[in-house]
Amino acid sequence: MSIKALFRACALAVPVAGFCLSTPASATTLFDLISLNQSITVGTLQFSNFSYGSTGDMPAAAGVNVDAYTDPITLDSGLRFQGAFLDFPGSGGSDALINFTVTELSATKLVTGVTLAGNPAVIPLGPTSSGTASVTETFIPTDPNLTLQIYASAINGAPGPSKLTDTGVFSTGHATVFVQKDVLTFNSDLTGGSIPILSFITQTFHETDHNIPEPATVMLLGIGFVGFGLSQRRRRSA
Repeated sequence: MSIKALFRACALAVPVAGFCLSTPASATTLFDLISLNQSITVGTLQFSNFSYGSTGDMPAAAGVNVDAYTDPITLDSGLRFQGAFLDFPGSGGSDALINFTVTELSATKLVTGVTLAGNPAVIPLGPTSSGTASVTETFIPTDPNLTLQIYASAINGAPGPSKLTDTGVFSTGHATVFVQKDVLTFNSDLTGGSIPILSFITQTFHETDHNIPEPATVMLLGIGFVGFGLSQRRRRSA
């Protein structure tokens, strides 16, 4: 088996060496989500309007699994993307762009925060291994000032800077969030000594309750304003 086939198979198989992830039984593919115009609902969040583009050694849309995900600690709802996001020696860098829309289905909640996590790594193949694997996420036009990023790197055979999770807060709550997820893997070792790889990305969104007056409350407020108006009119008449 070639090294390309080995790494692609690993990214879709049983966990090995910390960078492989088993395929969830309920997962669908980005290809199906895009071609069939499908959506995924997790809790009170709906994920829709998926699009995908890739260059270099990145997987095709049919090779990216998408599954519902709930954070076991925060209970925030989101998605998990899983596939062989990598860059083989000599490719000159590989890139994938995933776009989708998040819609809050609850009339009493707004999306106020977001968390990005994954398992970027640089697999060494020699003493001069250098490269990087990263995910950069933006939310345009929802919140152009918010950017999240996770990454891992290797420099001359030694581990470089890395960050496996990032969290942000929107400037205000939103009922709709537009997401752009840019996955970049780059083998910067001209001798072919590394394979930057990323096999899964998890994405969750934090929701916050916001107060919407109950119909009975609105009615009482209305009665109060009417009563206040009548009392003011009587005072003027007197």
